[in-house]
Amino acid sequence: MKRSWIISLLATLLILGGGIAGVFYVIHAVEEDMQVSAVLAQPPADDEEAGEVPKGTQEIIFESQKLVVQIELEDGTVGSGFLYNDKGDIMTNAHVVANTESVNVKTSDGKKMPGDVIGLSRDVDVAVVRVPGMKGKAPLPVREEDTAELLDEVLALGSPLGLQNTVTRGEISGLDRTLDIEPFHYKNLYQISAPISPGNSGGPLLDRKTGEVIGINSAKMDEETIGFSIPVADVLPMVRRWSDSPMRSLPEFPELTDQVTSPVTGTDTEQASYMVQYFYDSINQGDFVTAYSLLSSSWQEDISFEKFRSGYNNTLSVQVDNLVADPKEDQVEVTAFLSAEETIDGEVQKKKYKVVYPVKKENQSVKIWNGTGEELSTNEEEEAKEEETED
Repeated sequence: MKRSWIISLLATLLILGGGIAGVFYVIHAVEEDMQVSAVLAQPPADDEEAGEVPKGTQEIIFESQKLVVQIELEDGTVGSGFLYNDKGDIMTNAHVVANTESVNVKTSDGKKMPGDVIGLSRDVDVAVVRVPGMKGKAPLPVREEDTAELLDEVLALGSPLGLQNTVTRGEISGLDRTLDIEPFHYKNLYQISAPISPGNSGGPLLDRKTGEVIGINSAKMDEETIGFSIPVADVLPMVRRWSDSPMRSLPEFPELTDQVTSPVTGTDTEQASYMVQYFYDSINQGDFVTAYSLLSSSWQEDISFEKFRSGYNNTLSVQVDNLVADPKEDQVEVTAFLSAEETIDGEVQKKKYKVVYPVKKENQSVKIWNGTGEELSTNEEEEAKEEETED
C-alpha cells in the first residue's frame, strides 16, 4: 500500500537510505532554526579547480574508504556504514536496517560478508551491525566529543545510488539543527554543504584535516546541496552498550513497512569501472597488498605477489585518463586509458597505455580477472581520444 504524504511547505527532506526507508517526505521536519546558513556551496579553491587534492586529504580518503562498507538488504536496496571498533561492528542508520535482522556488507575491495543487526534504536536513527569477518580490523578513528564548528571542512563517504565508496567534500554550514522524520527525532544535527544522495545513509562524515568520524550522514534537503549528520559523539554511549551487550530482540517499525522502496544499486558497468579505478588508486598510494587482493584467484595463481609488486618498481605514478566499460554476457570489459610516469635508465619518462580488464564475480566478490595492455604511439593516442569523445 502506498501512503500519501503531505509535503511540508517549509522544506522537503529525504532520509538518504536505499534500505527499508526509501524516501520519506517530512511533515514536521523543520523547527524554528531552519534558517539555512549563507555558507553553502563555496567556490572551490584554485587547487581544487585544477582537480588537485592535498596529499593529506588524499591519504585520509584512501585509508578511510577501506573501512566504509555498502550495506545490502535482500530486496536489493542499499545503505552505508563504517567500522567503529575492533569487534567487527558497523555503525549505520536505523532506517537502513529497520525490520531486518541480517544483511550483507560489501567492502571496498568487493568482498561480501554477512552481518547481524545487534542494536537498533526506536527513536534515534542509529543502528549497529556486527560483521564477524571484519573482527580484528583497526576501525576508523571516532571523535569522542562534539567539537565541530561552522566552516569546518568535511568529507562525506558512502554509496550514493549504489556507487560504492563515493567521496564528496563540503563544510559545516549550520549547527544544532532539529528535525522530526517519523518515527525518528533528530537533534543537535550538523548541517553540511557536501552533496549527498540516496544510499549515503549511515556513511561517515569525516573531519577533512584529521580523518576522524564526526557524524553519521542521515538526511538531506530535497534538490539542494544541504545534508544533515548526527554527531557521532551523541550516540557513542548507546552504540557501545549494544556492542558490549547485543539486543536480544529488535524493535519493529510497522510504519516503515508500507513505504515505497526502490533499489538504488549501481549498474554492473559502474561497479566494474569502480574496481579498476580503485586498483590504480591503490597502486598510486603504494598499497600493493590491496591492489593484489582485487585480482581473481586464477590471476593470482599465475603471478605471485612478489612478481606483481616488482612489476611496478619503476612506476612513479599512474593516472586514469578514461575508463570505458563494455558489458558482455557474463562479465564487463573495462578499457583503461592511462598516463604513467616511469623511470627508465635513470630518466623519468611519460607514457600512455591502453589496458583491457575483464571484470566479473568470483564467490560473490567482484574481481579483476586478468589484463592485457599495450603502449600507445602518438597516433594511437589521438585515436583513443577520438574514441573517448565519441563515447
